[in-house]
Order: sequence, then C-alpha cells, then structure tokens
Amino acid sequence: MTELEPGRIDFYDGVAPGLRDDTYRVRVTTTVEHSATADHAGAQSLEVFTEDRWVKVAGAKYRLDPSEVLSVYPPPDSAGAYTTTLGHVVLRRRTLPWEKAVAPSTSTPWLALLLLDVNEATITRNVAAPDGTRYTTVSMSADVARAALPLRAEVPLLCHARQVAPGGPDTARDDDGWVAVVMTGRLPVANHAYNMCLVSLADHGAVLDRGSVPVTVTLPVLHDWTFKSGSSGTFQKVAAGVAQNAAAFGLSAGHPTRLDHIRRDGTPGVALYRGPIVGVADEPAAAAEGETDVSLSTARTLGRLLAAADRSLVRELSEWRRRDLMSGLGPPAFAAGSTPGDVAAETVARLSGATTDPWGVPDGVRRLHGRREGTPPEAPGANGAPSNGAIPRDAGTKAEGRS
Repeated sequence: MTELEPGRIDFYDGVAPGLRDDTYRVRVTTTVEHSATADHAGAQSLEVFTEDRWVKVAGAKYRLDPSEVLSVYPPPDSAGAYTTTLGHVVLRRRTLPWEKAVAPSTSTPWLALLLLDVNEATITRNVAAPDGTRYTTVSMSADVARAALPLRAEVPLLCHARQVAPGGPDTARDDDGWVAVVMTGRLPVANHAYNMCLVSLADHGAVLDRGSVPVTVTLPVLHDWTFKSGSSGTFQKVAAGVAQNAAAFGLSAGHPTRLDHIRRDGTPGVALYRGPIVGVADEPAAAAEGETDVSLSTARTLGRLLAAADRSLVRELSEWRRRDLMSGLGPPAFAAGSTPGDVAAETVARLSGATTDPWGVPDGVRRLHGRREGTPPEAPGANGAPSNGAIPRDAGTKAEGRS
C-alpha cells in the first residue's frame, strides 16, 4: 500500500469490500479421469463429485463497536457556531458504509447520518433486536422523515473514503491511514439543540424512495450524540465576549480568580488563576502570603497534555530520544573472558550514566523553571551556585512569562 507524503489527503467515492453482507454458495467440483497414456491423451471421465457449502458474511446490523468511531463533528455535548458546517462521523473501517446495500439497489450505502432537533424525534435505548441483542432506535413522524432522510440518489454523495498521510487529521487513533466518512445533508439552525444519529437504512429502502412512508419511521441507531448550535461570529467577537464575561465576574489581568488549593507539601492555600484570554498585567500584583499563582503552571501542563495526546509527535520524540541516547553511548568495551553478568552490569552502568538527564534540559531553562516554581535555593555547590540549579531569590534576576 502506497504511503502518502506528509500533508496529503486522497478522497475516494467509496471502497467496496471483498464480499458484501450476504449468503454465498461455494461449490467444489472434482472430476476423476482415466487415461492409458502418460500424456493423458484421450482421457475418459469416470466420475464427477460436486459439493456445495454455504457461507454467510454478516457484519454490524443493529450495533456498532465504539472503537469503529474515530471522531465526530460537532463534538459531543458541545455548544458553538455550527450553522455553516455539515456534521460528520469518521469511521475506522474504510469499507463500512458499503458493506451492505439498500435493496433493491446494489450500490446504495446502508449508513446515513441524521441531524434531528431534540423535539423532532424520540431516541429509545435498550430495545430487543430480532437476534436477541440490545440496541438503540430513533422514531420520527413521516413529515420529519421526509425532511431529515436523504433521497436514495443522495445517500452515495454523503459517504466517501479518505487516505490520510501519517500525522494528518483523523489518524491519531487509526492504524493504516484509511477512514470512511459519513456526512449529514442538513445544516443546524442557531440556538437549537440537536441529536446526531448514525442510522442503518438496510431495511428501509421505501423511505428513501419516498414511495410509501409510514406514519412513524423507526430506524436502528448505531451511534449518536448531542450538541447545541449557538449564534455565529468571528473569533474576535467570541474572544471579546469571553473577556467581557470574565470582567462581569470581576476577573481581569490584575485581579485573577482565587480558588481553594492544596500545595505540594499538602497544606491548604489559595490558588490565583487567570485564563489566556484575560492575559497578564504589565506589573502583576505580588501574591500574598499563602497564595500561589498557578496560571503559568496550568498553561504549561495543558500544553504537555495536548502534546502527549498527539500519537505521531510522541512517536517522533521517542525515536529522536532513542537515537540520541544510543549515539551517546558509543561502542562497548568488554574485557576478554567477560561473563554475561559482566556484560549486564556494564550495560546498566552505561545506560544509567546516559539517562541522568534524559531530556538534556539546558541549565538556563532549569534555573528559570526553579524560580517560577518558587523552589527554595539550596546550599551553594563547588562553583558557588546552588546545587539544584535555582537562582537565589536575592540574585536580582527578573524572569517573566505570559501564557
């Protein structure tokens, strides 16, 4: 399989599976022949044996393994300006939408994503399926079904497959870079709450054709989530609104919020926190006794967690560190007649020396970090500097930072 160059995404109308869900007959025919010559000339057929075997290919019908869903948009339980964006779900298995077909067609995908106002439909959970499994259904009136469900000709246009280069979107939890995407055909309206339902159309071809729509349409739901659509606006407008809301609660660059806080030594205290939108004052007020400003520490921790959630970044950092560590060890030098125990001890000693400071943090960064964390200076080392690398509080060095 060809791997794409970084940043590239290839789109496909669909990816057909080797076999669609159905029942197949496998026929094996064996012919026994007799020939009097070595070259089998004039061979005569003595008997023909025929054996039939039936194979059923069955995938998901009423339930979908949660691991098959890589991501959804809008995010679950979120609120935002979604009035100009079509919702969609990204599926791990690239053939999933085309593994069944909606009869009588052999090419209409069996999955559809429905955008439904919370007042338009009823979601029922833990329903007993004909095969004994429990699943979820969504029920709506005929008028809602006509408005929410796509036409048969529209269903293939709302499904497609993608091959995404490593490190691209939707690949953090994927294993081969191939995904399937199912989109909705409706746009949300501002200031409404919605259910998003990935439904099965396998047994509901008549509804897609609009030929005979029952009074109540009930469909199996394979995955669903909710969100709220708010008013639209630019980032500047949203950011200004956040700042105004903060000011309404008395928060500003010079007046961060105060929260109950447990310090590292286990004693109670007060934490001062301001978000990145609020910013920092040119001359921030000094924290009072028992107060700790955790704004920068919170921003730093959030950045580290975001980086740790990026699987490709973590993999590249680990590979870089492994190459750096191994190159720093150099070739081993074992004396003649070394035992396996000697080799193990030498290897442990070499690795211990190489990993004393595994990330190679510069001394300047260490000193700045120590001062921001309020680490008390230790006794001077041999060169007159504190042994932990922190700058003494009376050294006159000013360290500033903004989140």
